[in-house]
Amino acid sequence: MTVDVLIFGPAAAAANTDRAPVSVREPATVRDVLTAIAAQHPGLAFALDGARLAVNQSLASPDTPVQPGDELALISLLGGG
Repeated sequence: MTVDVLIFGPAAAAANTDRAPVSVREPATVRDVLTAIAAQHPGLAFALDGARLAVNQSLASPDTPVQPGDELALISLLGGG
């Protein structure tokens, strides 16, 4: 299945878009999607260290199932002070 992952901030700027299509095998989990992002969108690798994925507007654990039609959002750590 292909899912769109919403991306924000520096990750969106690096990708020059606000969403990244990701192909994963079914059944898929959040862990599978994060692994697929790293493989299919290497320009986003910097945003994945410590990142979380929200599924349907709730932060999800790595084992959370992902279904077709779910809203996915990459929540990256922000730096600064």
